[in-house]
Parts: sequence; structure tokens; C-alpha cells
Amino acid sequence: MANQDSPLQQISPDQIHPNPDNPRLIFREDEMTELMSSIKEVGIKVPISVYADGQKFVLLDGERRWRCSKRLNLAKVPAHVQPKPTRLENLLMMFNIHNVRVDWDPMPMALKLAEVREMLQKEGKPNGLKEIAAITGVRLASVRRAFDLLELPQRYQKMILNESKKPKEQQRITPDLFIEIFKSFRVIEKHAPEALSHFSKADYTNAMVEKYQKGVIDSVVAFRDVSKIARAELTGVSKAQAMPAIVKLVKKKDYGIGKAFQETVESAYEQRDLATKVSGLTEKLSEFENSADLNGPVRDALEKLRDEINRLLG
Repeated sequence: MANQDSPLQQISPDQIHPNPDNPRLIFREDEMTELMSSIKEVGIKVPISVYADGQKFVLLDGERRWRCSKRLNLAKVPAHVQPKPTRLENLLMMFNIHNVRVDWDPMPMALKLAEVREMLQKEGKPNGLKEIAAITGVRLASVRRAFDLLELPQRYQKMILNESKKPKEQQRITPDLFIEIFKSFRVIEKHAPEALSHFSKADYTNAMVEKYQKGVIDSVVAFRDVSKIARAELTGVSKAQAMPAIVKLVKKKDYGIGKAFQETVESAYEQRDLATKVSGLTEKLSEFENSADLNGPVRDALEKLRDEINRLLG
């Protein structure tokens, strides 16, 4: 993080320029308005951080505060002045600041992580996902998700960036949508690879996004049911029953995940859950020596259960 022991100066906002390597590309209007109100009332209490570059200063930390100061026509802003970093040091400092502050939006972060990898490659340094996570301080799982997003076609990357500009509660096409789509596709690859002779990853992604946009799929977490369909054999349902539903999900525009789940593995998962509950109940009942240990409500409930068991099993 920027060194807070560096000289503190009062600098005109007009002398300060944004950092081209800042992964924070999104500045939501509602958040900016709230921050401006705070600055207007009490001023900038936490100084920004900059480095000198010729006759100008470049931001290291505090772009939202700087943008608000420009809108409010402040004459000066408090700033810690740091030594000028190298390009790689600049990017890594950005990530270090991020690591102890709020999260950046995933798509801009992914684009900057790609630049970190490229610079590490040019310098002949290790640049695998683990190395990138270690050098930036970003969790490995987040780095993996970021590079997944970079595999998306440009139109989807732009779609995510544009959506990110909206207030969070209004966002619909988010990185989480694609992360869940990718997760479900990986399960298909592992447990039902035969389906991939009928469609590609791009086909699957395009079909799922279109269905989500049109409301045929109404929830991001619904894709977890696709994973359950792909793992049908684990519940005793054959691939021959589940496979057509997976293919149909990609090929038929009005066929939703809920319908596919219902037609294939819903009953099997319900029965598996029921077996787990019955097993737990059986174990609990074994702790009682005889019926005298049971109170009235428990005896009534067990009698009803016995009637249902007799009805089902004869």
C-alpha cells in the first residue's frame, strides 16, 4: 500500500491525473453522489496518494476522492507524494491497495491481471495463476475466475463492463452469471462428456446467456441444477436419461433448467435426501430402549409414519 509517511502536500486537483493502470474503471453515480455529499460536509479526511511525473502528479490511491474534488471545484486536496514506480510496481501497488480495501469489479480486475501476466512473461518470471495470486495478493480462486472471464468473447466482456456502471441492485448480466455457467459446463465436461459431441463451450454459453436474458432461466444459481443433471449417475439415473435433457437445454430455446431437472433427476435427488433423513431417524430411534420412553406426540407421529410405510411397502 502507498506509504503514508511520505510528504503531505496540498495539490490542485487540476495538476493530478488518473492512473492508467488502475483496475477500477467503474465509478457508479450513486456512490459518487454519496461521497461528494460527505466531502462537501466534512472535507477530504483521508489524503490521496500520488507520484510526481514531470510537472504533473499521477494518482496511486484515491481516484474517487479526486473525481469528487474536481466536481466540487476544490482548490486543493491533501496528498501523500510517493516516488515514481516502474510499470509493474505501479500495477502491483494498485492490487496491494485493493487487497486491503473494497473489491474492484471483476472484469476490470481481470483485464489488469492479464497485463500483470504479460509483464511477468516479458521479464522471464513465473506467471502461473498461483504466482499471480501471490504477487498481487488476490485470492487464487479470484484469479482463476478472472482468467475465466478473459476467455469470454469481447461482446460479453463489454456487456459486463456496461452493466457494472449501473447501481449494483440494477445489474443483471454480471460476472457471477458467467462463473456459474462455466462451473456447470466443467461438470458436463467431467461427468457427461458425450454431450459435447452435440455442442461446444461457446454454444453452451451463448444459449445459457440468451435464456437468462429472456427469462427462460430466472436465476443465476439455477445452473447448479445443470451440474446435478450431469451427475445423474450418482443418484442412480442413467446417462441415457439425462443426456437428452442437457442437449435439449442448448438446442431448444424455450426449454428451461427447471423443466430439465424435473424430467430427469428431481425425483432421484428427493429420494436420496429422503433416504438420508430416514437413516438419521432410524439411528435416533435406536437410542430408545422401548415405547415407554416415548411421549404422546412422538408416539402419534411414529404411528402416522408406520401407516405411510405400510402403505408404500405393503
